[in-house]
Amino acid sequence: MPSLFRTILFMVIAGVTLISPLAEAQDRAPTNSELLDDFRHYVITRQDQLAEASGAALLSRGLTPEEFVGLVEDSRFGLEGFENAIRKGLFIDQVESIAAQLEQLYQQGRKDKARNPDEIARNINLLASNQRGRILGRQRLQFAGEYATPQLLQVLVAKSDPALEAEVERILVSMGADSVAPISAAILAVDPVLQERLAGVLGRTQHPAALAPLYELAYSTDVPTVKVAAESAIARISGSFNPNLQLTDLYALLAEDYYDHSRSLTRFPNELHQLVWSFDPSLGLYATPVRTEVFHEALAMTLAEHALEFDPTNNRAVALWVASNFSREIDTPDGYDNPMYPADRRDALYFAVAAGPRVTQDVLARALEDRDTPLARRAIQALRRSAGGAGLWDGLGGSRPLLDALSYPDRRVQYEAALALGAANPVEPFPGAERVTPLLASAIRDAATRFALVVTPGVERQQMITNLLSNEGYTVLPAASSLDEASSTIAEAPGVDLIVVEGRTPLVEQTINDARASSKLRAAPILGVLPAAGWSELHFRFENDALTEVRREGISDDQMLESARQLVLEASGPLITEDEAQRYAFDSLAVLRDLAISGSSSLSVSDAALPLIGALESTSGEVRLEVADVLARIGQRRSQIALMDAALDASGDERVALLEKVTRSAKAFGNLLEDRQVNRLVDLTSADNAEVATAAAALMGALNLQGGEILDLILVSR
Repeated sequence: MPSLFRTILFMVIAGVTLISPLAEAQDRAPTNSELLDDFRHYVITRQDQLAEASGAALLSRGLTPEEFVGLVEDSRFGLEGFENAIRKGLFIDQVESIAAQLEQLYQQGRKDKARNPDEIARNINLLASNQRGRILGRQRLQFAGEYATPQLLQVLVAKSDPALEAEVERILVSMGADSVAPISAAILAVDPVLQERLAGVLGRTQHPAALAPLYELAYSTDVPTVKVAAESAIARISGSFNPNLQLTDLYALLAEDYYDHSRSLTRFPNELHQLVWSFDPSLGLYATPVRTEVFHEALAMTLAEHALEFDPTNNRAVALWVASNFSREIDTPDGYDNPMYPADRRDALYFAVAAGPRVTQDVLARALEDRDTPLARRAIQALRRSAGGAGLWDGLGGSRPLLDALSYPDRRVQYEAALALGAANPVEPFPGAERVTPLLASAIRDAATRFALVVTPGVERQQMITNLLSNEGYTVLPAASSLDEASSTIAEAPGVDLIVVEGRTPLVEQTINDARASSKLRAAPILGVLPAAGWSELHFRFENDALTEVRREGISDDQMLESARQLVLEASGPLITEDEAQRYAFDSLAVLRDLAISGSSSLSVSDAALPLIGALESTSGEVRLEVADVLARIGQRRSQIALMDAALDASGDERVALLEKVTRSAKAFGNLLEDRQVNRLVDLTSADNAEVATAAAALMGALNLQGGEILDLILVSR
């Protein structure tokens, strides 16, 4: 029967006015059990509004997760009734959110209860009871997973109950990956008898993550039985024991797996924290909770350090440590105090600079391969601080990561790589050098421009999404119905900062695949909008891909824009601001000027003449004068002509400054001006503005003109 609360609520929704019954209902508020029963009843009978109300009322009671588990287990319909209601509720639009919250509360309660040390102790005691107790204890301990391992290990350390020890050993094996990291942390620090036993457990888990500590045990032990146990465990996992394997390589490989966020090494993928295990003989086995965002980096750094303890010359491990440290810094949540990296320890850039350009270019190569834009930028930042021309490519063989970065799809990476190469000024010419200075010149003009591409078959949707992105500040390339159709415009654009593809599943999937195969688009953020059926498949495929987001069709304009903003932010960082663009412009101009002054033998500023002339026309103020200063150092006729045209079109102080730049060019390279410009110059020598006239006269002198021009000037001035 419905509760009094349910009856009154139904009547209120139906429009019946109630006064005294409502007051009576408030005096006799429904219990938590009644609210849970009401939720189940209304879900099953499809009274959606009432189901939502009763579920929300239950959530408002503020039950702890463990209290809610008890409520469910003690309810008259039990766990089965609750799960049935949740399954149905998740498919009802109005109830979906409430049902999901109740399900999350229940699952969290199960975890909290299972992981409670007192509960774990009770379940271990059940292992020594009757058959039903043992089955129940096993199930609960397996569900507790890693959290149960310290107390399970204590049973083995105590050596007081052989039957219980055997049961615990079986549970540790059945836990599989959940027991590998804790046992690996302990196995080298316990007594030989326990080492032998734990080696057997690791071998039976057959998990590859156990190989490095098992090899270390096999190499370091003086106890024959322990050595045999370790070698046997290794053979069980990998097929054979190889005495030629080096510990530095084994730990570096395991560190790589953590760096790659291997699913097999992530015990709680949807939880806020992961556990890092340690063993202290006086304390036993204990865990340090670490935020999931930086857990893998913490283990990668720890294992890379261990690899370096066995071989300090392992550059692969050094590069992995530097990359992990940068990633840790990038991924650390705001305000989080990482227990694995104290706040008083130096920042990641310090270690990267100290490691030198060879290591940092290895980090950059990794970032480019992984399409990890934030990491690529950190590596380039370090290279700008430490890389010099003479040793820029030392130790890299045929690899040129900094040069490869010039073709990376993200324009920040392109600009910063060009700045690093220009600042390093390599001593010897190298293939691809001709791309550096034009890219620096393009940063002066195009850095703040954001380019987007829309791929969708319908003209109406093309226009709608184009308008949406244009209002967001993007320069939208001509829309297309496929990536092939847009190939020419993509090739002409400086870069593509966002792709929005909308349509049927095959179109969205093909566009994503083709973009990732394109050298220019492989790191471009892609937002795909597709039917619900296709979304279910592609969502899981790309859920861990920071460059790709898929949404179900029917989302609002605001939802599409917000998805695009978050995607671009995570994939490439914040969009380039006007202030940032100006910094790129000044940095690029400074590097170009230094290269021009040094007369670099490997990087020619002349290659940048055309984009610099374009920048002279499109910039203003201090930036324009800096562009003119660089053009004045390029010995090309078109550069001097462009400078003079700019001076003739200017006025006041800017005209004076630009005439001085033309004078500098004329002093260095002679008269390269056109006759029309010389004639205008003669006129300027008679200008009313004394500063303009003097600047014009100085230029005439630098041009070293002959004959009539000078005579006319003298006669006019009498």
